Amino acid sequence: MKRVPAIAGAALALLMASTSSFAATTYLTCEFADPSGKPQVFNFALDQEAGTFGVYVPASGSERMERGTFADNKASLNEGAIAWEIDLTSGTIIRDRRMVGEKDQGSCSAISAERSGFEQ
Repeated sequence: MKRVPAIAGAALALLMASTSSFAATTYLTCEFADPSGKPQVFNFALDQEAGTFGVYVPASGSERMERGTFADNKASLNEGAIAWEIDLTSGTIIRDRRMVGEKDQGSCSAISAERSGFEQ
């Protein structure tokens, strides 16, 4: 009977270890092609545990944090005029600019919290 609590304790420790790996915020930088030749860059802070989706625009210094949706290794945010969907598996992002009826796709890569531009 003493083995059951030991096994249960080991299982709980494994569960807690795997849960903490999801708690870290994921920082991404994503680029969209622009007719000017210079890509549009947006940085994102995704925190699935807190349910937050941060958007930082390096060109203007604009930063916002909203409630996002996380499912099937995708993160999405609907801001009304613009909606974002990031596929963490493929490293792609779709920007739906509803205000003008246009969608475009970009690519994302992981960056450090320090490079993200988000205030720590």
